[in-house]
Amino acid sequence: MPELPDVEFFKEYFKDNSLHKKIINIECEDKTLIKNVDFRDFKKSLIRKSFRDAWRIGKFLIAEIKGISENLIIHFGMTGSLHYVKQGEERKRRDRFTRLCFRFANGYELRWINIRRLGKIYLTKPQNIKLIEEMGPEPLQLSQQEFLRLLTNHELKNIKAFLMDQRNIAGIGNVYSDEILFQARINPHRKIEDLTQRQKKILFQKIYQVLTEATKILTFYRAFPKSWLEPHRHTNDLICPRNKNHKLKRETIAGRSAIFCPLCQT
Repeated sequence: MPELPDVEFFKEYFKDNSLHKKIINIECEDKTLIKNVDFRDFKKSLIRKSFRDAWRIGKFLIAEIKGISENLIIHFGMTGSLHYVKQGEERKRRDRFTRLCFRFANGYELRWINIRRLGKIYLTKPQNIKLIEEMGPEPLQLSQQEFLRLLTNHELKNIKAFLMDQRNIAGIGNVYSDEILFQARINPHRKIEDLTQRQKKILFQKIYQVLTEATKILTFYRAFPKSWLEPHRHTNDLICPRNKNHKLKRETIAGRSAIFCPLCQT
């Protein structure tokens, strides 16, 4: 599922390509993915309008629309992405799963791709969406003191489950919780109450480092360091990037398929 760095990348992509362009048509392949308004009203509200700005809240992309008070709000689900292309360009590979398409007066279009149909589109204010209203603070805006206080309030919780719960911290999901814990050398099975104060402070540092670096990588380089879990999580050998003699382990933790090194992470 796209997480904070991915949605931050989508936000910049959206701002670079889709702002200040008049919308002349909207096509929707699956109207059930539009959650709070009928598609006819959705289309009527946006035709001849343009997007003025965009920002991110957790895993949601929020777009300001010129001329109306509501926002376009996109949740990408497990397999969501955006693709800005010339109108009529053949849909290849992922583009075949375009669920919503904004056509602009300049001859280009923005395709919202959602392979598994788990994403959602809203036309409303962010505060009207329960998932956003209940969301915890942005991790990159947290001070160390605030983070330690959050941990203290959830001491009986599993650390991986804590990191993935959007009500605790916004934007971290399965992939980056694995990466953060790997870089912090903390086993994802650990309970918060069992972590030392030093481990908690290291965890705070690694949250900031991993999310900041991942955002830069996605925006500029598109290739993760070999010292990270990410390049290794889908390989068959599951060799630990920290020690080639260690084997990574895959287990279901907090309902998700976690990957970690049982020897490096204690």
